[in-house]
Amino acid sequence: MSDIEQQGLANKPRNRRAVVKGAAWSVPVIAAAIAAPAASASGLDAGAFALNGTCGVLAVLGPGFTLTASATAPIPAGTTIAVSGSGIANIGVFSITGGLASVSVLSGTDRLITLDADLAPGATLEMRTTLSISVAFTLNAVATVPAGDTATGAKTSANVSSTLILCSAN
Repeated sequence: MSDIEQQGLANKPRNRRAVVKGAAWSVPVIAAAIAAPAASASGLDAGAFALNGTCGVLAVLGPGFTLTASATAPIPAGTTIAVSGSGIANIGVFSITGGLASVSVLSGTDRLITLDADLAPGATLEMRTTLSISVAFTLNAVATVPAGDTATGAKTSANVSSTLILCSAN
């Protein structure tokens, strides 16, 4: 393109529709860029939720953990519960009731449970394995809220320990 043609294009008035169309497309992008950091730095306080071990009931309910939200605050989506086991080669399959969560198998003895939605105030999520308490094992769990959130007064760790006869949980 010659210099004369480039000068002609530079001096040509812009089409108003093209300017408005370009501006309309930029608004959602700018809004998303502004909203994303605000959402990730929400600073939610999940309060005094409690993660507890449970022995279950022999041949009825498997052992595992319960996560109970405080009466006044939800536990945010994205909260994770890291479960690790010892004394056995495989800690079994975890089932989830009482809320929306996904279970990732990290290894035979490690699972990562992630809340897919907020756990409502006062609600309880049950995470139970297919293990039997008639087998010797230990399960440990630690709950972690998403970065930027807090859990003032929360009980964030729990365990279940079974000998061949006795089971204890906290």
